[in-house]
Amino acid sequence: MVIFTACGGGGGSGQPAPEISPSPIPTAAPTLSPSANPSPDPLSWPIEEGRFGTSELSFTLPTPAPEAGLYLPDVQASFPDVDWQAIDRLYIPAAHYAFLRLGNLPERTAENRLVITNSGGQVRVGGLGHYYMFVVSGGSNWVITGRYDAQSQTGDDNFPGHRGGQFANTQDRYGIMVDDDFIRDSVSGLAVSNASDFEVEYVEIKEVGFAGMTMKTDDNGDAVMDRVLLHDNYIHDTGSEGLYIGSTQTQPQHQIRDWEIYNNRILRTGTEAIQLGQLGGKNKVHNNVFGPAAMDWRAAFQTYQDNNFQIGIREGFLHVYNNIFIGSADSAISFFAHLIDGDSTTDNVGVTFEHNYFTGIRNFGMYLNNRVLPGMTYRFSQNAFGGHRYMRDEVYDTVNPGHLLRIANTTTPIVLDSNTWHGPQNFTNSVENNGVSNNIESTNNTNVEPSALSFVNSGLPAQFDYLTLEMWTDASTLGEKNAVEYQQNDVVTHLGLPYQCNVAVCESGMMPPDNSNVWIPLPAFADDVRIAPDTEWEGLGLRYYY
Repeated sequence: MVIFTACGGGGGSGQPAPEISPSPIPTAAPTLSPSANPSPDPLSWPIEEGRFGTSELSFTLPTPAPEAGLYLPDVQASFPDVDWQAIDRLYIPAAHYAFLRLGNLPERTAENRLVITNSGGQVRVGGLGHYYMFVVSGGSNWVITGRYDAQSQTGDDNFPGHRGGQFANTQDRYGIMVDDDFIRDSVSGLAVSNASDFEVEYVEIKEVGFAGMTMKTDDNGDAVMDRVLLHDNYIHDTGSEGLYIGSTQTQPQHQIRDWEIYNNRILRTGTEAIQLGQLGGKNKVHNNVFGPAAMDWRAAFQTYQDNNFQIGIREGFLHVYNNIFIGSADSAISFFAHLIDGDSTTDNVGVTFEHNYFTGIRNFGMYLNNRVLPGMTYRFSQNAFGGHRYMRDEVYDTVNPGHLLRIANTTTPIVLDSNTWHGPQNFTNSVENNGVSNNIESTNNTNVEPSALSFVNSGLPAQFDYLTLEMWTDASTLGEKNAVEYQQNDVVTHLGLPYQCNVAVCESGMMPPDNSNVWIPLPAFADDVRIAPDTEWEGLGLRYYY
């Protein structure tokens, strides 16, 4: 059944250049004007009503047969009688979908956005064996939201997600949820291509074999994917990445420009929590909780897919601040600059990491490649690196490097100021812990273990050692391909469920669900990963913005 409704309302690579002295390094980091202000109370999460105005004209897609999919590769052609510039709501009826495909969404304006939301209950996608989940393409200035907002007529009151700050135990409570039950290895949750100026919020994605969200248009250097907002999403227990943004294929590829990513919970990802590539323009990543990441570091789909944050920048400015990063096996930050023919360099600023917390580090805190981009400066200030224990030799034939930051770039000005780290003897491979060496200025950095994070209710004990949490495997499929044994009290996840080793050694091959004599099932993680008030790291991670 196709429904129109009208409602009264108010509207709504080259080689490194010669070495340079550190004198050109700016003394203050460039900043982006914040698009919103943080609440003074870190636990305050007011209930918003009317975020999208009120609806005047809506359209409801047809309800599929039970456990079938909805295939609309050209949604405008499928419904030619719809005025695609006039409707303000596109409703997806509540159902369990094998897949959802919405293509050729309309081009709208920032003043006339199209809100796409669930109606009449929860929209669940996946778990029925299809080879893709929720695929969206085309258009601009649309919003996908599972937010319950009675005034704006979005979502459903029985699936409020974390509305009002109710973050604990919100699994399966979002209006739009992609859950494939780990049926297929290669599927991603939400895939977006050939679109720009869009927003995704209040969506839950879990137990997909590959990435939670993929957002890119591969092999099209002329595509545009600018001015995107990703916020207030809950992605957890994925086989690979949490966020896979920007292509990693050979050129030509389009840039990712002017994005803002904030207030997302990206938890327990098999490989990187966030992979952000082809960056240009001005991008912000702030107030997220990323990890534990690299949960499948012993048996990922290929080598070197065991970082937390993978960056690929071409030009512009990336500002990363107030985030929490948990878990990595190779590098907490895997940082690559790319010099691409035709890119403008006139607005280059660089990359700034400030006020971030990193823990659960098994090797490097960061790897930075040697590619030089004109006009760039890299700054790392007031970050904390803790929870380090060298473990990479458990899979690969490697030795402890003895430093935390591996910097191959010997030209770009780099500032390391007022950071704390613990574990390796040296902060970097290129300079004393504090001092100047060629392009690097290192000041006020201190080797001390930062205090542990205190969450409101993560579901794990206080002072938990995140290096004892990973995805179960019976053998390392990478590197030396060793059999894997777990020690007493180690915690693993298997098919999205947590278990704790209850004997001295949980031997290789003893899969948790089939060996209850050695593995104790644990309750699902509560995942309220807001920082507890009045603790040292208050202000990092999830924070309401108004």
